[in-house]
Amino acid sequence: MALSKKPASITIFSFPPFLYVWPVIVFGFLFAGIQSMELLGDNGLRAVAWTYLAIMSLVLITMGVDLNLRASIFCLVLFFCSWFGILWLQGVKEIKFFGTIGAFIREIDLTIPSSFMATLSFILLFIYLIMLFMAYFNDRYRITHNEIEHHVFGYKEDAIGRGAKRVRAEYTDMLELLICGSGTIRLFSATGNKELLVIQNVPLLVFRKRKISRILETVAIETMQMEEEYEETDEGDN
Repeated sequence: MALSKKPASITIFSFPPFLYVWPVIVFGFLFAGIQSMELLGDNGLRAVAWTYLAIMSLVLITMGVDLNLRASIFCLVLFFCSWFGILWLQGVKEIKFFGTIGAFIREIDLTIPSSFMATLSFILLFIYLIMLFMAYFNDRYRITHNEIEHHVFGYKEDAIGRGAKRVRAEYTDMLELLICGSGTIRLFSATGNKELLVIQNVPLLVFRKRKISRILETVAIETMQMEEEYEETDEGDN
């Protein structure tokens, strides 16, 4: 007798928006270490400070604003149009207002102490580890060929059975996709008109979607086989 093969499964986690703060943690430690080596001049220190500030701004936008594909393209087009418009106004119309603003920004002697970046990274790292710990116990989903299990610490496990046959991955925020490759999973019934489950902020979803689809496809196949066997049994009884 052939040994029964263990059903294929995949475990995924749902995280809060704090998931996307990891670049601030990593680059905070990295830039603090670079500055502590005292190999950078004044221009290098300013470049590090502006880069760190840009990373923090990007993370805050990711956590607070949803930029879908259309909004992202619109923002890029608006940025480049504004850039060329400013250059045209300066060159053709000789408007010096924007040049004055640019000179003011360049003259800002922006530096961020290594102690500040390292301390902030340690604090964020501590909170980040707590977030990972809580997600493991409260927002862990195990998808098999038979069901989707939701593990929550202190509560009875919630499972969705054979009704979940269709899965759709949505990437509603381009910055979330860029930083963590994350997206949202939506599970539907066999007919597709009933939404059974929504799992948000799933990291690396862009790389795991295919495996999830393959696992859930076996549900539809096995259900069809069971229905055929049931019909054959009814015909035999009649």
